[in-house]
Amino acid sequence: MAWKSAAFLRRAEREDLDTVVSWMEDPDFLRFLYGDAARSPKQIRENIVAMLGRTTGQTMPGGVYLLIDSKEDGPIGLISLQNISWRNRSCSIDVYIGAKSMRAGMVAGVSWYRAMEYCFDELNLHRISAFIYEFNSASWRILERSGAKREMTLQEHVARDGKLYAMYCYGLLRDEFNALREEVAGKLKGKSLAEMIAAQRDEVAEPAS
Repeated sequence: MAWKSAAFLRRAEREDLDTVVSWMEDPDFLRFLYGDAARSPKQIRENIVAMLGRTTGQTMPGGVYLLIDSKEDGPIGLISLQNISWRNRSCSIDVYIGAKSMRAGMVAGVSWYRAMEYCFDELNLHRISAFIYEFNSASWRILERSGAKREMTLQEHVARDGKLYAMYCYGLLRDEFNALREEVAGKLKGKSLAEMIAAQRDEVAEPAS
């Protein structure tokens, strides 16, 4: 089964702690992580526990964390939706691929698409923003191909590898995403969030043979 039809999004739970911590301990993963990295495994674990804990018990949370999961490969990555403004119908979005072998090509592109689809369809937002480091060309090229606009550049904003890099701010509106959806409708036919959920429900409902 193709990855783009077998993968799905789900809420990150405390049971995912060890998996997410293992990603956070990977230097290659941390290089792309927004903000400063924790300094020790203990700090990493504490940060992740706090992160997952904020998603429970809130009817209108300011942040949502989703896992990109696969029936064949297990958890693949993490989607972070932050600064959710229900009044302005906007948020900022980060997509991280934990499995190193899947950080390029189709997996990253489909993950970004699924994250955008969730924001506009499930959360009914009007605008999403993304902050991407200059050296993360795979991600900002995906955003530009999706119709997102580079609205701001912060020069020499982040230190990595002993150098200072710029950070790009992208914005994508609901109408722009709908235009993208029409463009890729044929390629992703049968793989929308609604269709994926329906397929999973049908699978659960089927009697065991």
